Amino acid sequence: MLKPQRILAVLVGLLALVCAPRTIVAQQQVSQPKYKITVDKDVRIPLRDGGYLSADVYRPDAPGEKFPVLMSLSAYQKELQFLPPIAPFTHQERPEPDWWVPRGYTLIFVDTRGTGRSPGLTDIWSKQEAFDYYDAIEWAGVQPFGTGKVGLAGVSYYALTQWTVASLQPPHLTTIVPWEGWADLYRDNVFHGGLFNEGFYGGWWLDVMGKQLLDVTRKDNPGAMNENLLFNYMTHPLDSPYWDNVKGRAQMDELTLPIFSAGNWQGWNHHLRGNIEAFMRSPSQNKHLRVHIGGHTFAFYEDEGKMDMLRWYDYWLKGIKNGVMDEPPVKLCVRTSTRECSWRYENEWPIQRTQYTKFYLNPQPSGVAIAGSTNVGSLSKAAPSARAQTTYDAGPTSEGRGGRGIPSAAFLTEPMTEDVEITGHTNLVMWVSSETEDMDVFAFLKKINPDGSVETASRGMLKVSHRQLDPKLSTPFRPYHTHAIEQKLKPNEVVPIEVEIWATSMVFQKGSRIRIDVMPSDGGHYFSSYHLKNNSLYTGGDRSSYVLLPIVPAKSGAQLTSLGGIKVGGGGGE
Repeated sequence: MLKPQRILAVLVGLLALVCAPRTIVAQQQVSQPKYKITVDKDVRIPLRDGGYLSADVYRPDAPGEKFPVLMSLSAYQKELQFLPPIAPFTHQERPEPDWWVPRGYTLIFVDTRGTGRSPGLTDIWSKQEAFDYYDAIEWAGVQPFGTGKVGLAGVSYYALTQWTVASLQPPHLTTIVPWEGWADLYRDNVFHGGLFNEGFYGGWWLDVMGKQLLDVTRKDNPGAMNENLLFNYMTHPLDSPYWDNVKGRAQMDELTLPIFSAGNWQGWNHHLRGNIEAFMRSPSQNKHLRVHIGGHTFAFYEDEGKMDMLRWYDYWLKGIKNGVMDEPPVKLCVRTSTRECSWRYENEWPIQRTQYTKFYLNPQPSGVAIAGSTNVGSLSKAAPSARAQTTYDAGPTSEGRGGRGIPSAAFLTEPMTEDVEITGHTNLVMWVSSETEDMDVFAFLKKINPDGSVETASRGMLKVSHRQLDPKLSTPFRPYHTHAIEQKLKPNEVVPIEVEIWATSMVFQKGSRIRIDVMPSDGGHYFSSYHLKNNSLYTGGDRSSYVLLPIVPAKSGAQLTSLGGIKVGGGGGE
């Protein structure tokens, strides 16, 4: 008979196993490292038009065995594999051969057309690039070292090309894992809310060209990177067939294969919208969404993130029954600050139990001062009865103020009387006017901590002449703009607008405040010549302006397991 102490020890052990984070238990059900690596350099992948792409193939050194393929295509050059994934070398965003190949995966890194060692004319993020990727996938699917199953892998560039080629449905493509990558090139990256993303392209494109033309790799392909990318973008400022048929973006209704979409709450500058939008609109019956925090490649190279990917690839590419498809499809790290979050499973996105709540903009002073801002009003659940107008300078000096984060108008709640979780999409509905023919609106959802520190939860933006909504895709909580026409303003014409503030998750603890900032510039997007005079927003009466916030109550019932969380360094803040 077991002694009481022994029985207690057994019970404690069983309890620890039941309550262990699932990622620890899952490590017993994934591919283990056991292979050495062999590398085939500069392999030529034939294309349908007679050209070829150059690739490096990292294979397990196991003659006679076959392995599934993880493929990654970009303009970031396979020859730069040795660079670390840290600033200023931020383009190393593909899986590590030393980690994946020993676990029984063949990695294929491909230089896109006209870059690295692939000849031809550069055509970044295009339909042509998607066709080339299709051909590369089908080539990999019939190679003697492969099983016929191909998955795609990588961050950012490597993620968005996954969305576009998956829309073409190559027969050998089995699954994609787009990690922090936009899906709609126009909306998610080039023209946020109709506003040109100058801050990003002013640096990114020059850096990518420099890696090719100024670095030692120029000898590989001296004619590469010759696309007039910025001209092509700027001459297509409206959404049009160009963004589908010349450049490329995900065709959401064609995304039918298994999808693991991984986003980052801090990725509202580029990627997060695409990860969530494609997940929502894909008709795939086998799709998961994960959203984390941290640096752009932080989770991709951390064991926790790699384990999530490995379980997904193991299931879909190797048939390992590891329980990944028995888990809820949405895994969110719910933030308590920009530096800390706790994992939680949900059954859907948006979260079904969300209580969408209106907070009205009110010019009545909140009693809180913001340095540099003279318009600090209130946010309240009660709509103000009297009409009011808040006017602010949108002229040349506003660009500098925007770059410093100084709001032209801000609206704050009273301190929270209890913890409030905001997780989901936010819609800012306002009545506005300008003394000129157009206006830009940048809106920030911010958290004011009890100690007065400020954290940005999310943001959105809209060029007011692009205010037309798509009635089929818009919802009360997530406006979807057509960007198909310009509706210029008449001076002082008052119009209603809806500003999409990108999805977020943040707990506003007791004592903190919710703040909405409005400004005509963020110091990063293109500053147009109509920024000469004043803009106004209107509140109260029949022109009530409000923000619709996704407040999520706690789940009913206790969770049986602790999924842990993430804590990152740094000071956080705005």
